[in-house]
Amino acid sequence: MMEVYSPLRNNSKTSNTYRENLKKETQERKRNILHLILKYLLDNNLHSVAEVLQNETQTGLSYQVCDNIDLEIILQEYQSYYYTKFQKNPKILRKLGENEQAIPIRKDKKSAPKEKPPPVRAEKSDEDIFQFEIVTLSKDSTANDIKSKPLTDFENYSSEWREMADQIIKQIVPKTLGITFKDCVSLNGTIETLKEAIVYPLCYPQLFEKACTWKGVLLYGPPGTGKTLLAKALACEAQSTFINVTSSAFISKWRGESEKMVKVLFDVAKFYSPTTIFIDEIDALASTSHDSNHEASRRFKSELLTQIDGIVKSEEVFVLATTNSPWAIDNALLRRFEKRILVPLPDKDSRYDIFRYYFFKNGHDFKDENVTSFVNLTENFTGSDLKNVCKEVEMMIVREKLEQIRRGDKKKSGMRQVKSSDVIQALNKIKPCVESNDYKRYVEWGAKHGAT
Repeated sequence: MMEVYSPLRNNSKTSNTYRENLKKETQERKRNILHLILKYLLDNNLHSVAEVLQNETQTGLSYQVCDNIDLEIILQEYQSYYYTKFQKNPKILRKLGENEQAIPIRKDKKSAPKEKPPPVRAEKSDEDIFQFEIVTLSKDSTANDIKSKPLTDFENYSSEWREMADQIIKQIVPKTLGITFKDCVSLNGTIETLKEAIVYPLCYPQLFEKACTWKGVLLYGPPGTGKTLLAKALACEAQSTFINVTSSAFISKWRGESEKMVKVLFDVAKFYSPTTIFIDEIDALASTSHDSNHEASRRFKSELLTQIDGIVKSEEVFVLATTNSPWAIDNALLRRFEKRILVPLPDKDSRYDIFRYYFFKNGHDFKDENVTSFVNLTENFTGSDLKNVCKEVEMMIVREKLEQIRRGDKKKSGMRQVKSSDVIQALNKIKPCVESNDYKRYVEWGAKHGAT
């Protein structure tokens, strides 16, 4: 039997196919919008909101946005198209009227418990004026502040600024290094200055309301005396954002990018204040050598000087820098550091304490006369040199144990105790990296330009 052609049935199939394609396009468009929003949230460090979006919509599990697509670029393209067509900018947002309410966000039935209102403080009496509290800050406060204060809150926010700010945020040092001021043996004077500049103003804010705190400290001295170690301890001890600045962060092949990066650095520091900006080997960034006469170097140095000198007291931004060549630093930059402190070579008492610290840390106990003999053999040794001596002593014991293992000797088990002869043998291998004539140069420079 011959089949009869029916145009009506054919049209119905076409319409069904059209509806299905339209439905697929709509679903795909909604999926793309959700992925764009998720990428935008992650780019702006809104991780908690992005996690909620991903849990509710399963976005970002199987697909991700291509590299050349960005929500902000799409908005800019739409604004350009609208202006070309209608000769005016589109109105994206409007302010709510007096009788209008914000769109309510539906919450779960099990809402979070309400926070108790803070207790009402009574008026201060005359006796309370001279009392102050110690403000305790949690160690995770810096990380929580960064998460709770995204870069989108910055008033001069732009995509270019965001990219540079993301690079700066990657330079923030976590407080999990495990180094404290107790590890900086024999550096009590320098530690006290750093505490005056950063730690005490945060712990005792009432005492520093009228006092002028230090805003810039330069640590100079021979290599290995503990300048970077002090910075690491400060990053863990001080309850402030600690940004470790490296010269690679400012290197760019584009004209003006280095100066912009310096501007963004201080913007981020003010945004997440209180903040400590640590610049290691600052003489590499702003020196008086002939290479610094290049135009790009002069512009970079000028921006750095402007930003350091332009810090307002209330913004709580502190600059800490170290150098092994203080005489190579530009004089204009030296003026920005109110404290210029020499981190000296350890004297006899300091070397005694350093030996005691590392030997006790490794579980070894020597008599006082033995440690004194070690001290007399380590003149002009830096703290790093003494640490290397203790490491060499430990490695000597390990080498002996490895030799026993190679020979197959299983009679002796465990590691033997360190002897005085082991330390003497290690001292014959480790030599000081600083000569007495070189150290005199630091002392003479400090007598002319230091500010302790």
